Amino acid sequence: MTVGGRLRTPVALAVGLAAVYLLGTGAVWFTPTHGSVAYWWPAAGVSVALVALVPRAWWPTAAAGIAAVSMLANVSGGRAWEVAAAFGVANAVEAVVAGLMLKDERGRLIQLDDMRHFVRLVAAAVAGAASIGVLAALTVVVADGGSFAETLRNVFTSHAAATLAIVPVAMTWRLRTAVGARWEYVVQISLLTAVTLTAFVPEHSLPVAAIGMPFLVWAALRLDPRTVALELLANAVVTIVLTAAGRGPYGDAGPDGPFPLQVGASLVLGYILTVALVALPLTLAVTQRARVLEELTGSERLFRRNFTESLTGMLLLAQRGNRLEIIDANNTARELLDEPGHSVVGRYFDRVLKAPGELRGVTQTMLEGELDGWRGRVQLAHRPGSQVEISISQISTQPEVTFAAQLLDVSALHQSMARAQDAEQLATTLLDTARCIMMLTDLDGTVLRVNQATTVLTGFSEEQILGHPFWATVVVEHRADAVKEMFAERSALAPHRETDVRTIGGEQLRVVWSTEVIRDDDGRARFGVLTGVDVTAERASAGLTANLFQAGISTAIIGLDSQGRIKLVNPGAASLLGATTEDLRGRPFTELLDPTELAERGNGESGWRALTASLDGSGESLARDWTWLSRQGRRRTVEMTLSGGGSQFGPQAGFLVLARDVTEQRHGQMMLMAALEKERMAADRLRQLDAAKNEFVSTVSHELRTPVTSIVGYTEMLADGSPVPPHDQQMPLLDTIARNGARLITLCNDLLALAGLDTGGTVWDRSVVDLCDITRHTEDSMRPLLRDRDLTLDVELSRTPVRVLGDAVQLERVVLNLLSNAVKFTPDGGRVSVRVWADGDEARLVVVDTGIGIPEAEQDSLFQKFFRASSAQAMAIQGTGLGLSIVAGIVAAHGGRIGVESAPGRGSTFSVRFPLHQD
Repeated sequence: MTVGGRLRTPVALAVGLAAVYLLGTGAVWFTPTHGSVAYWWPAAGVSVALVALVPRAWWPTAAAGIAAVSMLANVSGGRAWEVAAAFGVANAVEAVVAGLMLKDERGRLIQLDDMRHFVRLVAAAVAGAASIGVLAALTVVVADGGSFAETLRNVFTSHAAATLAIVPVAMTWRLRTAVGARWEYVVQISLLTAVTLTAFVPEHSLPVAAIGMPFLVWAALRLDPRTVALELLANAVVTIVLTAAGRGPYGDAGPDGPFPLQVGASLVLGYILTVALVALPLTLAVTQRARVLEELTGSERLFRRNFTESLTGMLLLAQRGNRLEIIDANNTARELLDEPGHSVVGRYFDRVLKAPGELRGVTQTMLEGELDGWRGRVQLAHRPGSQVEISISQISTQPEVTFAAQLLDVSALHQSMARAQDAEQLATTLLDTARCIMMLTDLDGTVLRVNQATTVLTGFSEEQILGHPFWATVVVEHRADAVKEMFAERSALAPHRETDVRTIGGEQLRVVWSTEVIRDDDGRARFGVLTGVDVTAERASAGLTANLFQAGISTAIIGLDSQGRIKLVNPGAASLLGATTEDLRGRPFTELLDPTELAERGNGESGWRALTASLDGSGESLARDWTWLSRQGRRRTVEMTLSGGGSQFGPQAGFLVLARDVTEQRHGQMMLMAALEKERMAADRLRQLDAAKNEFVSTVSHELRTPVTSIVGYTEMLADGSPVPPHDQQMPLLDTIARNGARLITLCNDLLALAGLDTGGTVWDRSVVDLCDITRHTEDSMRPLLRDRDLTLDVELSRTPVRVLGDAVQLERVVLNLLSNAVKFTPDGGRVSVRVWADGDEARLVVVDTGIGIPEAEQDSLFQKFFRASSAQAMAIQGTGLGLSIVAGIVAAHGGRIGVESAPGRGSTFSVRFPLHQD
């Protein structure tokens, strides 16, 4: 019949009105013969509860119904129509006055869960009883000429007693926080029943009515508020019925009794009011105390568990003179600080660190109150080279000055960064010491890095080369399109090529290029290394053959006969092989080659036939790296080509071998590749460190949330006056602490949520949920924020469920963030509306406000982390810039999408779409 403290159906309202009629009729029938009004009107309590339970839109209907049925009850009891109509209106006025006083901001009946609500109940009972007392007294004076004062007294007490006896049952119906065991309920109820019957069933005039009070106090101390309210109602009903039947200590009141009937009725009602005013506040005080004790116990247990199991080292430090002593440490801190055979607990904090002087100075500054906290990086005394991030802050001053310290071992991070810097320095040194052009490009041809020799040979600066396509830098203009096409086809990374390059002054250099491809762990090509040797002078010299034979030191030329024997050797070849010309003549050329390498490249042939098999149709082999063996056993890597001599009509006259020593060049390339590989590994490590940083932020946020939660809890206790009542001057300070603590908790929750979304660590509870229910719950949560605001909140929900598959908690966070943003950025006098409906195969959620709006240029960045619109910053509206980033992450994780339409001064519209769940 009730949902969330409100009646929902007309049937329930009809049942309540029927109860009002029956109880009113009975009360009229029991009206004393010589009285104008009833001494007990239980229908008053039912009427007040009925108005308090119905929604706001229904209370006029309920009031009219109460007036009608109250009038009928008075008519049925024998009263005149005029008097019955006046009493009906008076009853309706009482119900409206008291019932509306018992509603909260959302139009719901308040719960009797603290002393403020009890005071509100008493005030409602007094106001309602006073209103009907005055109206009823006026009616009696006008209609029957009765006593105004007597009627006011009788009506006030009877209606106030009825309200205090019946309404608490409705206000405590959803409260059940039992302390006693089940058997205690049975024993207490049984004893209370027996004592009440003993006091009121016999016919005697002894004042024994109060003997039931200790048992009601027992219920208030040990049982739940709902049971106490039910016992008060039952006790009141039994007392009234038995007294009306002439039983109990007040049953003999009347003309022939020891005291008048009015006095007896007042005594009975006074007894009901007394037990209600004693038992109800007592059970509320006990319940509040138990709830606060449970919250304190839970907070302490949570703090101890988080302290012990934290992945961050945590210490508790106590002041000892001008130093800090470690009085407690969690497991992580013990593993970090304990030395073999020595526990860290009981030692001075500065003794376990390598910089005691600095720490003592910081400690002294904090003890003097000039510094709230300190953080820095120190080394451990027993671990040379270690690096530990430390944060110290004061947490209490009584009974002794206590500090909390958090430790994070970043030694591995420090070492990894040092290795990355070393690898970077090595790669830079290798590039800058090479005397040839060296360029690192991606597979699209964009230059990523160059060495110093490149800028020296070409005259281009690094800024003119880096970030530009290779063909747009040093490649001559007529070759640019061809080189671009070769990169597009991935053929530009052929092993060897000879081309012209241009300098910044327009000159051309002849360069022999050698290319290597850098691959990742999966064998996929990632980068290209282009090494170019300037051969301009060699190619431009007149008499190339004579020059090579007479002065060629860097190029080896060997002439062979048709059988592959050496006939001609230039000085470069002799120098490369470490032999004289006479020693080399007549030797088979294949003796100079690595036999294993020759066999592998021979395609099934051996010896000289294997070497000549590499010749193409033009009689020339491609440039290829070979290993030459000198007589002293040295191995040299050369870039060699073999070409045949003679004409196409005659026999093969011989062969010409051209070779260039590339041992150092290949070694440099291998070193460069190794350095680049180390750089790649360092980059991977940096990405891991970034993930560790995210985890650290998440851990610190989690650890920060625990003490802040305790601070907020203790602040609420101080504000509620649990330890001692606060002074009026202290309340603004307590409110400021609580408000800022709540902001810190919200920030920690946002950071944790964001870290979970970034790392994929959020655990989703997938289930079918109704987006309308989630929005309805969020609306209830938002109403307190609108209490002090002049804003209109419109909620339009689909009549049918809008079901989606997702995490109900996270989806509620989406709605809450969007609504809270709309409220925060909408000035007073504005409107915020939210609408939920099904659109085809999508669930639609749209939040519209008439707020300050967002510039169009900033809307693309709106869902980035820590972004805040310039309009919000200009108006100094508080915020962290995390809310919409979290919303976007949650929406994306549910397969949805979010969009925004806004303009400055015209408000904003946020539209969210989710896949609709198909049954």
